[in-house]
Amino acid sequence: MNTPDVARRCLDTLHQEGNALAEALAKDVEEKEIPSFAVAYQRWYSRALPLIEEWAPDRYAEFQRYYRRDPKIQLHWYHDRVIQDYLCEQGKEDAVTSQQQALSAFTMQLTILKSIADRLEWMAPDTEDQAARGLQLEELEAARELIGIDERAAGALAGAVLEVYLRKLAAKREVKLRKQKPLTAELVEALKQAQVFDVPVWSQAAWLAEIHGRCLKEGEGPTKLQVRDLVDGTRWLVANVF
Repeated sequence: MNTPDVARRCLDTLHQEGNALAEALAKDVEEKEIPSFAVAYQRWYSRALPLIEEWAPDRYAEFQRYYRRDPKIQLHWYHDRVIQDYLCEQGKEDAVTSQQQALSAFTMQLTILKSIADRLEWMAPDTEDQAARGLQLEELEAARELIGIDERAAGALAGAVLEVYLRKLAAKREVKLRKQKPLTAELVEALKQAQVFDVPVWSQAAWLAEIHGRCLKEGEGPTKLQVRDLVDGTRWLVANVF
């Protein structure tokens, strides 16, 4: 099974190759050149088909339908013609499938191919975000279980999740930071200044950053209730602001 990145690169390559084939088909080629197109197209189709079946099963049957008709469906109209008809009829005196009909079907296949590559490009970052979000939520649950044993340690763990989340959010939103390693409170302020956080979210995040700071300082630490606020508040941010 290909990764989304590998599949996207393969689909992009196939789209480029397909465009070149379509341009060749669009020209008034001599009959002797038809076999070379048929071979190139069959190689292209054989590579594209399994990728579409794997990454876009909802478009698989549609993609196939532009190459070959369902044998159970009786042919009536010129627009029922598909690429297979065109390839099989070349060289025959009674050929009825035009080059333009084949090109139209091929163009639809290329459009489907491009849409799947675009879908993978759109999904990839979201998939990565969801994986990171899942890990952060697991760490927050571990921090929650730790509250009854050591609230300062629980707060430090939850605060670490908060800090990593804020850093990634700032990078994703291209927020410029004044320091290379800003404190949690400074990350919150930078996100507010960049209008990533509105006032209610900023107020909540600033309170969470303050609790995190109490966990890291010597002396009196945060209360259990405050650490629960830190865990619950961070969980809400991770699940809702991205």
